[in-house]
Amino acid sequence: MAPRVALTAAHCLEGLKAEESHLLLGYDRGSWQEHLQPRAMRDLGFDLAALCLDQAAAARPLPLAQDPAVAGEPLTIAGYGRPRVHVLQATECRVAGPGDGKTLRLDCPSPHGKSGAPVLRDAAGSPAVVAIAVASSASQTLAVSVPQGPAEALCAPP
Repeated sequence: MAPRVALTAAHCLEGLKAEESHLLLGYDRGSWQEHLQPRAMRDLGFDLAALCLDQAAAARPLPLAQDPAVAGEPLTIAGYGRPRVHVLQATECRVAGPGDGKTLRLDCPSPHGKSGAPVLRDAAGSPAVVAIAVASSASQTLAVSVPQGPAEALCAPP
């Protein structure tokens, strides 16, 4: 998202304090490339939260999409879920339709545990984050659209 900002589903952070949370970048089967701890967590509404980091991540962040997703557009949910919770999995979907203007309905179920995963648009080989997955049923996934504008603003002091 940004070197000092990560987005996730707010319900994934329920009951946690920033100092108790860990962000493991490049995670795969119990190892990771980078370990960061947030200094703060901000509830952005609609089950979306920002993790605000003291230090910038060394990993290149995925940019936020500048245009909203449209009906029929192909997207990918990239996250960790059952049955292979320690391996990054891609779930291919299409936008089934908008929710209430802040949410998207995707035409695919996503495995349990993928809440908080980015929903990506692949624009000419360069992925951008369109939304964050927050819920799934047997046939659909609900995602919250990412805020427009610079991601750094999500962690700016009020």
